[in-house]
Amino acid sequence: MIVYMPTIYPDELVYSWFCRYYVHSGCFSHKEALQELYCKKSDYLNKEFIGNLNHGAMEKINEIYPIDELVLDHTMYPQYARFIPLEKKKEALYCLVHEPCDVHHLFCVLPRNEGEQYLKFCPMCVNDDRKTYGETYWHRKHQIRNMSICTKHKCRLMESSVLAKSEQCFTFSPAENYIGDGKVVVESDPLVVQFASYLNSVFDALIDFENDVPISAVLYDGMSRTKYLKPSGRSRYTKMLAEDMGEFYRNMDLCSIASIYQIQKALLGNLFDFTVICQIAFFLGMEIEELINPLLTVEQIQQEQESHYMRNAAPVDWELLDRETAPMLEKFAKGVYDGSGNENGRPERVSEKLVYREMGLQGHQLENMPRCKAIMERYAESYPESWARKIIWAYRKLEEEGRLFYWTDIRGISGVKKKNMQLVIPYLRKYVDNDMVNQIMELINNKN
Repeated sequence: MIVYMPTIYPDELVYSWFCRYYVHSGCFSHKEALQELYCKKSDYLNKEFIGNLNHGAMEKINEIYPIDELVLDHTMYPQYARFIPLEKKKEALYCLVHEPCDVHHLFCVLPRNEGEQYLKFCPMCVNDDRKTYGETYWHRKHQIRNMSICTKHKCRLMESSVLAKSEQCFTFSPAENYIGDGKVVVESDPLVVQFASYLNSVFDALIDFENDVPISAVLYDGMSRTKYLKPSGRSRYTKMLAEDMGEFYRNMDLCSIASIYQIQKALLGNLFDFTVICQIAFFLGMEIEELINPLLTVEQIQQEQESHYMRNAAPVDWELLDRETAPMLEKFAKGVYDGSGNENGRPERVSEKLVYREMGLQGHQLENMPRCKAIMERYAESYPESWARKIIWAYRKLEEEGRLFYWTDIRGISGVKKKNMQLVIPYLRKYVDNDMVNQIMELINNKN
């Protein structure tokens, strides 16, 4: 039972708050702290959000800080929800407060690029925190994708040794224990400072839960004052825009620069990624207020919607699209297949339906993209084979916990039903030796 929670600090990640609870509560182990906070042992620590709190923890925390405000002010919700449609925005907030679930079902969470793999910190903020609070903590805005500096100190952010993605292990990593003395490097490029300030301001702005203006219409309005949209409004020069943006951002040391494919999807309302949209808007010279509080008329929104007929008329550079999409598809497919890209760590089947949905591909585009098609063929498997891999993953996961477990436990976290086991057995032997197959079969045949 939770008796005491430490004060949550300004812009502190909830994960960081729970790390400090683990330290201040006197819990003997990570597992003990997790049991006090979460519903069951298999619940994972989500570093960007809150997770499935148990009833007692929910009540205690709600007394200190209303859960809905906690989501808005101390998680990465503003990064993922800022530009999604209004109803999805509301639904995501409701689910995160009342029905915690895998965030991949609520938002499009792109794979992390190099430079985004670990939690980041500002050495100068660390010193300020220790002087003010006696300890440092994980700052939320330091974790924004493509945020390279601390906007308060204009100091370059440093990577810690703590993975930014959620892990299937019971580990709290308090910033105070994982951050030493970092080298202070003040950013000298004014453009880098301006872009970081832009990201910070957009992230920090209040989220509008009343108006539903499509982000595609907002960007269309921004383009209307540039050379990238014909005066008639019927043609977007997306390739020119992508090339100019690439040149503009190339020397800014960003973790990722929006590709022509991502830009095209954002302009057509099929991608809501925070960093892609901010890159487009900043490059177009759009004011922050235009992006977060657009004042477009119904006629302006309708004009953008009517311009979409050009989507099918515009020629597609399949070679370029294939070349740019293949690395993203490879990373996405691997994450799905081995579970590294899933919050719960469970391996899944890489289906075309999933790929088309999550990557925003249209129609039968993969048929015209040989590199991507080869990746899909490499990961292709039947349902029974994917079930076998899930069962093996669940067995090993439960075995690592070092407690007695039964078939019902395997079924609970793998999602595989006993009635399908006859189809699964041949594939078990493909991935593990006979001893493990026999151990799994013994659990299946047990009545528990």
